[in-house]
Amino acid sequence: MFERALPALVLGLAAVWPIAGGAAEQATPIDHVPAITVTVLPEAGAPVVLDEVKAERDGDGNVDVSASYHNIERKAVTAVRVRFDVFDPFGGEIGYFNGVSQDPLAPLKTAATEWNGDQPYPISAALRARVTAVAFADGTFWQASDVPNAVIDAEHHRLLGIYKDNGLQALLKALGQ
Repeated sequence: MFERALPALVLGLAAVWPIAGGAAEQATPIDHVPAITVTVLPEAGAPVVLDEVKAERDGDGNVDVSASYHNIERKAVTAVRVRFDVFDPFGGEIGYFNGVSQDPLAPLKTAATEWNGDQPYPISAALRARVTAVAFADGTFWQASDVPNAVIDAEHHRLLGIYKDNGLQALLKALGQ
Protein backbone atom coordinates (compact mmCIF):
# COMPACT_ATOMS: atom_id res chain seq x y z
CA MET A 1 0.00 0.00 0.00
CA PHE A 2 2.84 2.39 0.82
CA GLU A 3 4.36 1.79 -2.64
CA ARG A 4 1.17 3.02 -4.33
CA ALA A 5 0.65 5.96 -1.97
CA LEU A 6 4.18 7.39 -2.35
CA PRO A 7 3.84 8.49 -6.01
CA ALA A 8 0.47 10.10 -5.27
CA LEU A 9 1.98 11.91 -2.28
CA VAL A 10 4.90 13.22 -4.36
CA LEU A 11 2.59 14.42 -7.13
CA GLY A 12 0.30 16.08 -4.60
CA LEU A 13 3.20 17.90 -2.93
CA ALA A 14 4.58 19.03 -6.29
CA ALA A 15 1.22 20.56 -7.15
CA VAL A 16 0.98 22.42 -3.84
CA TRP A 17 4.61 23.55 -3.41
CA PRO A 18 6.26 25.20 -6.40
CA ILE A 19 9.55 23.60 -7.33
CA ALA A 20 12.61 25.69 -8.21
CA GLY A 21 11.64 26.06 -11.87
CA GLY A 22 8.15 27.27 -11.01
CA ALA A 23 9.42 29.69 -8.36
CA ALA A 24 11.84 31.21 -10.85
CA GLU A 25 8.98 31.78 -13.28
CA GLN A 26 7.06 33.66 -10.59
CA ALA A 27 9.90 36.17 -10.11
CA THR A 28 9.50 39.73 -11.38
CA PRO A 29 9.87 39.78 -15.16
CA ILE A 30 12.73 41.84 -16.58
CA ASP A 31 10.30 44.17 -18.34
CA HIS A 32 8.88 45.19 -14.94
CA VAL A 33 12.27 46.18 -13.49
CA PRO A 34 12.83 49.95 -13.77
CA ALA A 35 15.30 51.11 -16.40
CA ILE A 36 18.86 51.88 -15.37
CA THR A 37 19.51 55.60 -15.64
CA VAL A 38 22.95 56.75 -16.77
CA THR A 39 24.54 60.13 -16.07
CA VAL A 40 27.63 61.10 -18.05
CA LEU A 41 30.10 63.30 -16.19
CA PRO A 42 32.43 65.30 -18.43
CA GLU A 43 36.01 65.05 -17.19
CA ALA A 44 38.06 68.25 -17.37
CA GLY A 45 40.87 67.92 -19.89
CA ALA A 46 39.82 64.48 -21.12
CA PRO A 47 41.02 63.79 -24.69
CA VAL A 48 38.05 61.45 -25.26
CA VAL A 49 34.49 62.62 -24.63
CA LEU A 50 31.52 60.33 -23.92
CA ASP A 51 28.65 61.28 -26.23
CA GLU A 52 26.04 58.78 -25.07
CA VAL A 53 25.93 55.88 -22.63
CA LYS A 54 23.04 53.43 -22.28
CA ALA A 55 22.52 50.56 -19.84
CA GLU A 56 19.91 47.84 -20.26
CA ARG A 57 19.15 44.53 -18.60
CA ASP A 58 19.24 41.50 -20.87
CA GLY A 59 16.91 38.50 -20.53
CA ASP A 60 19.05 37.05 -17.74
CA GLY A 61 19.06 40.26 -15.69
CA ASN A 62 22.66 41.09 -16.57
CA VAL A 63 23.54 44.68 -17.41
CA ASP A 64 24.65 45.50 -20.96
CA VAL A 65 26.31 48.90 -21.34
CA SER A 66 26.89 50.65 -24.66
CA ALA A 67 28.77 53.90 -25.21
CA SER A 68 29.59 56.21 -28.07
CA TYR A 69 32.54 58.55 -27.69
CA HIS A 70 34.86 60.73 -29.74
CA ASN A 71 38.54 61.60 -29.75
CA ILE A 72 39.09 65.37 -29.54
CA GLU A 73 42.90 65.10 -29.81
CA ARG A 74 45.09 65.04 -32.88
CA LYS A 75 46.68 61.78 -31.68
CA ALA A 76 45.39 58.26 -32.31
CA VAL A 77 43.92 56.46 -29.28
CA THR A 78 44.62 52.78 -28.52
CA ALA A 79 42.55 52.34 -25.34
CA VAL A 80 39.90 54.13 -23.29
CA ARG A 81 38.89 53.35 -19.70
CA VAL A 82 35.46 54.42 -18.43
CA ARG A 83 34.56 54.25 -14.74
CA PHE A 84 30.96 53.41 -13.88
CA ASP A 85 29.85 54.33 -10.36
CA VAL A 86 26.86 52.16 -9.39
CA PHE A 87 23.90 53.38 -7.33
CA ASP A 88 21.03 51.51 -5.67
CA PRO A 89 17.35 52.53 -6.05
CA PHE A 90 17.72 54.97 -3.12
CA GLY A 91 20.67 56.85 -4.62
CA GLY A 92 23.26 55.22 -2.38
CA GLU A 93 26.60 54.46 -4.00
CA ILE A 94 27.23 50.71 -3.87
CA GLY A 95 30.47 50.43 -5.83
CA TYR A 96 31.98 50.83 -9.26
CA PHE A 97 33.39 48.93 -12.22
CA ASN A 98 35.64 49.88 -15.14
CA GLY A 99 34.92 49.32 -18.81
CA VAL A 100 37.91 49.26 -21.16
CA SER A 101 37.82 49.54 -24.94
CA GLN A 102 40.94 48.70 -26.94
CA ASP A 103 39.37 49.57 -30.28
CA PRO A 104 41.71 51.93 -32.20
CA LEU A 105 40.33 55.45 -32.53
CA ALA A 106 41.78 57.86 -35.10
CA PRO A 107 42.26 61.54 -34.29
CA LEU A 108 39.01 63.54 -34.23
CA LYS A 109 36.89 60.43 -34.95
CA THR A 110 33.93 58.77 -33.21
CA ALA A 111 33.58 55.16 -32.04
CA ALA A 112 31.15 52.95 -30.13
CA THR A 113 31.67 49.99 -27.83
CA GLU A 114 29.69 47.58 -25.66
CA TRP A 115 30.29 45.78 -22.41
CA ASN A 116 27.88 42.83 -22.24
CA GLY A 117 26.75 40.51 -19.48
CA ASP A 118 28.19 42.52 -16.62
CA GLN A 119 26.27 42.37 -13.38
CA PRO A 120 28.56 43.30 -10.53
CA TYR A 121 25.71 44.64 -8.42
CA PRO A 122 22.30 42.94 -8.71
CA ILE A 123 20.37 45.98 -7.47
CA SER A 124 21.88 48.49 -9.91
CA ALA A 125 19.42 51.32 -10.53
CA ALA A 126 21.69 54.05 -11.86
CA LEU A 127 25.18 54.50 -13.27
CA ARG A 128 27.45 57.52 -13.44
CA ALA A 129 30.01 57.30 -16.26
CA ARG A 130 33.25 59.22 -16.83
CA VAL A 131 36.42 58.72 -18.85
CA THR A 132 39.30 58.05 -16.43
CA ALA A 133 42.21 57.07 -18.69
CA VAL A 134 43.26 57.18 -22.34
CA ALA A 135 46.23 55.47 -24.01
CA PHE A 136 47.64 56.96 -27.20
CA ALA A 137 49.35 55.22 -30.12
CA ASP A 138 52.57 57.17 -29.40
CA GLY A 139 52.86 55.44 -26.00
CA THR A 140 51.68 58.37 -23.87
CA PHE A 141 48.76 58.32 -21.44
CA TRP A 142 46.20 60.72 -20.05
CA GLN A 143 44.68 59.98 -16.65
CA ALA A 144 41.90 61.77 -14.78
CA SER A 145 42.58 63.35 -11.46
CA ASP A 146 41.21 61.54 -8.42
CA VAL A 147 40.10 64.92 -7.11
CA PRO A 148 36.51 65.65 -8.21
CA ASN A 149 36.05 68.67 -10.49
CA ALA A 150 33.69 70.29 -7.96
CA VAL A 151 36.47 70.30 -5.34
CA ILE A 152 38.93 71.79 -7.82
CA ASP A 153 36.43 74.49 -8.85
CA ALA A 154 35.66 75.39 -5.23
CA GLU A 155 39.36 75.69 -4.37
CA HIS A 156 39.98 77.77 -7.50
CA HIS A 157 37.21 80.21 -6.54
CA ARG A 158 38.49 80.40 -2.95
CA LEU A 159 42.04 81.21 -4.05
CA LEU A 160 40.86 83.68 -6.68
CA GLY A 161 38.84 85.48 -4.00
CA ILE A 162 41.88 85.69 -1.72
CA TYR A 163 43.95 87.14 -4.56
CA LYS A 164 41.30 89.69 -5.58
CA ASP A 165 40.58 90.80 -2.00
CA ASN A 166 44.07 90.75 -0.49
CA GLY A 167 46.65 90.59 -3.28
CA LEU A 168 49.50 88.32 -4.27
CA GLN A 169 51.13 88.07 -0.84
CA ALA A 170 47.90 86.79 0.73
CA LEU A 171 47.50 84.26 -2.09
CA LEU A 172 51.07 82.99 -1.62
CA LYS A 173 50.46 82.71 2.13
CA ALA A 174 47.23 80.74 1.51
CA LEU A 175 49.07 78.39 -0.86
CA GLY A 176 51.81 77.85 1.73
CA GLN A 177 49.37 76.44 4.30
